[in-house]
Amino acid sequence: MNKTQAKAIIFETVQVIPSVLPYLSDKTRAALKAGYIEGGVPEINALKKDRIAGDLSSINKKYHDTITRVLIAYFEGGAVAPARASFREAMLTAFGDAYDMGWLDGGATLPIDDEDALGWLEARLNQESSYIGMLFEQVKQLRKEANFDFFTWATARADGYTNTLKEVYNNARLRAMPNMMVTFDGDDGKESCETCQMLKGKRHKISWFIKNEYVPPFGSNLDCAKGGHCEHGLKDDKGDWVTI
Repeated sequence: MNKTQAKAIIFETVQVIPSVLPYLSDKTRAALKAGYIEGGVPEINALKKDRIAGDLSSINKKYHDTITRVLIAYFEGGAVAPARASFREAMLTAFGDAYDMGWLDGGATLPIDDEDALGWLEARLNQESSYIGMLFEQVKQLRKEANFDFFTWATARADGYTNTLKEVYNNARLRAMPNMMVTFDGDDGKESCETCQMLKGKRHKISWFIKNEYVPPFGSNLDCAKGGHCEHGLKDDKGDWVTI
């Protein structure tokens, strides 16, 4: 990682999680302060713009590859601290890029200045960081098992963690256009939960779905949010999907 990339990660992390500021050096805080006053450091803004230019699948692939590589390296005898830090750094980058992409696709402009949108992302980043910590505790125990197929396990974990980028993207896109009228629709899949059956065909403002935690596929008040088989989403009045 070069200095520009390091500065970009620090700059973006502070924008999303201001609470990290007290843990930075005086020199770093001074540089960040100058960046805020000037509207951001030019090379950081350029790097950010280039990263966002890709599609969500490219963000997903990069995150998936990093997770798999980091988990296998730790399982094969690597130190836990750098492995965990690399995972969390990749998560911050992937979540930040997916959120920015959703915000742009929702018709808004960067930087994100909506307090509710930033608050949701900050809480979600903290939640995911805790999940990563628990995952490494699990890996620590798996290292003790003989002949364990860790590659298959690590790949499955990477699939699960990258799948959450849909949640991040959807929330940003919807929060960028809260007053649009949308309808809960989609296929029931192999089975459909009671919440989705209750919501199917219902038309409300996007803000209503956000407020009630009904944003598919991971809204916390959807019964299928954890391991369900529903395949629902939100459509606008033209019949186009506004969620993925």
